[in-house]
Amino acid sequence: MIIILTMLVPLKLRLLLILAFSSVMTFVQGSYPAEKPDTLFLSDEILNIELRSDFTAIRADTAAEPVYVDGKLLYHTPDGKTQIFDVKVRARGDFRRNPEICSFPPLRINFKKKEVENTIFMNEDKLKLVTPCQREEDVLEEYLIYKMYNRVTDLSLNVRLVRISYYDTSTEIELFERYSFFIEDDDRLAERFHAKKFEGFLTPFDLERENFRIMSIFQYMIGNKDWFITSRRNVIILKPEDTTKALLAVPYDFDFAGLIDASYTKPRNVPERFLSPRKVYKGLCYTSEEYDNTFEYFWELKPVFESILEEEKLISRATIIRNLRYLDEFYATIQDDDSFRNQFLVLCQTRRMYNLPEN
Repeated sequence: MIIILTMLVPLKLRLLLILAFSSVMTFVQGSYPAEKPDTLFLSDEILNIELRSDFTAIRADTAAEPVYVDGKLLYHTPDGKTQIFDVKVRARGDFRRNPEICSFPPLRINFKKKEVENTIFMNEDKLKLVTPCQREEDVLEEYLIYKMYNRVTDLSLNVRLVRISYYDTSTEIELFERYSFFIEDDDRLAERFHAKKFEGFLTPFDLERENFRIMSIFQYMIGNKDWFITSRRNVIILKPEDTTKALLAVPYDFDFAGLIDASYTKPRNVPERFLSPRKVYKGLCYTSEEYDNTFEYFWELKPVFESILEEEKLISRATIIRNLRYLDEFYATIQDDDSFRNQFLVLCQTRRMYNLPEN
């Protein structure tokens, strides 16, 4: 295996090396041409929003399919104006919807298409909203993971950070003001990549090989094993309109990542030493050349990842330092032959594991 020494190069020089190695980077970035994202996701400026609805009813709805409740979304524009949208709001998800785990559920916001024409929410219909479960920093860290994966590949979900005041109309009380973020709708993602969501049976071997390789290595890097292909757990599967192309996978829900280390993702009253490791490689067995090319690509992205984390002023310095050290563990693993063998080659998945015939 090739040992990459990029970590020894000063940060500014490493940023220049990224441009020099653009041919390496385009093997991922240029592989999946897409339409431009919707207006909402063209900027990283934080939106200032007030969301009004009957959150008492929303939080009490424990049905498998929660019902929508009327609400209003007030967007305070940078020029001091306020745009008001009639929306419907409901809780979503499963784990984070449990009131014993999260004090407030993640939400889905349903817009009226005619109302959002020529606004920042143009083309949006239904949007997921990631809300604080316990610590506000957890939401911000998950948002940054989405931004990191945006830099790994264009084949990723766009996100937009918002500062939201949540107002309960049933009690006429402002609950709290917190950072949250919108996630691009699955169907809009599929449209951008000239594809449709695929719901049939599949294994990782049905996916585009490069796409799955970088996704599984990224998930290992951030310490997230809360995903699975065949059951569609936290993964969107896209089927390109071009039938000559293989299926594609796009990950979401990174809150169980070790990089975040959210307290609600750990079993209660279990000492840390007894917890199973979060960094588990769930990808396929690849050739040495494939591993080397992908690891080289991740080395070139290291200063980009570091910049995304270090420039986030809303997160404490202690958390940023912990995150940077967590990333360093990944890079130490992929440059050490024994660690690479134990973490990747021993655990990588084969066709036999899926009862598939060998090629």
